[in-house]
Amino acid sequence: MFSPGEYGESPPSVEEDTGAPAPDVAPPIDTGAIDASIPSARIVVFAGRRDGVPGEAAAVNVAETMRTTLSASGELGPWTFDVPPSAAAAWTRATFVGETLLLQSSAAVVRASFADGRIDGGFAPLPSRGAAPEGFLRGWLVSDAGMTAAGGQAAGMFTTNVYVAPLDLRDGGIDPWELTSSTLVKARGDVTLLREGAFLYAIGGRDNGTSVAPGRDEVEVARFGADGGLGPFAATTKLVDPNADASALPMFLPIVAAGAGWVFVLGGQSTVPGALSDVALAAKIDSATGNLGPWIALPRLPAPMSAAAALVVNDTVLLFGGSLGATQTDGVLALSIEPSGSFGSAWKKIGSLPGPRSGLAALVY
Repeated sequence: MFSPGEYGESPPSVEEDTGAPAPDVAPPIDTGAIDASIPSARIVVFAGRRDGVPGEAAAVNVAETMRTTLSASGELGPWTFDVPPSAAAAWTRATFVGETLLLQSSAAVVRASFADGRIDGGFAPLPSRGAAPEGFLRGWLVSDAGMTAAGGQAAGMFTTNVYVAPLDLRDGGIDPWELTSSTLVKARGDVTLLREGAFLYAIGGRDNGTSVAPGRDEVEVARFGADGGLGPFAATTKLVDPNADASALPMFLPIVAAGAGWVFVLGGQSTVPGALSDVALAAKIDSATGNLGPWIALPRLPAPMSAAAALVVNDTVLLFGGSLGATQTDGVLALSIEPSGSFGSAWKKIGSLPGPRSGLAALVY
């Protein structure tokens, strides 16, 4: 357990040599010759949820902001704390719009000014000016495109509708949802959206409203136009498990990330509410069309997990914390992206969060 305290830098500590075994942390990732002039990547992580302590029946929401660095040689720096979010919640997405930092949970969006690598002032809620027009409509912060949601359920039927809710940062609110001309190919709800450059990917979801619904294996892609409008979605490579004869891999709320020309799907839930997956996948992005190549099996995660934060930083995929079901993990895992287009042979633990956490969101700044 830990507390944000004064959110200041922690003084260095001196450890005695007790002869205890070295911590379970891998050596820096071998990236060949390292240019010492390359600055470390700066990372901010928001949590989330922690394990319950005696007297608490279950995991508890917390409000924490943590900062660290990743060196060019793959070493994780020390953790420091910044101003915590104004609400305790399991976070799903974080993004920058100019110098405004936006942080989203399933129920709310909060904002803060971000300058010189720190939060300037504190967080404030970004109120919504309209209710969701459909059931099973899961909104996502999609860069400066505001909130976007694909699919939903109306009149008892799942739909292909796509909605946007623009952000009005001057007046501090989320505008009402607007139906767009874009549509999904497959009707479904609770779709995970992931933006990479001009492309928006709609991954997984559900088309069954029961409490034990399976996920979906569909992946679709749409392009943002020069005017910021979103074109129609087109089907691209469905999720499969290359470890199981390329059988379908239905997913509900996968952990997703994109970068270095790849889309990554890492663990997540395969059913509603909670069969977890340890399957990790990558698919190459066609830079002209946004279509995905075949899904490649990455090394399996150390355990089935969900609700972690994933980032692609230079030539490394990072995974922070996550839920293992009954407990949370504090692990920070790394997988190298090789110049040849292959990947490392295993996820390496390069460090730990200050405590086991899930419901995480992360950004590079």
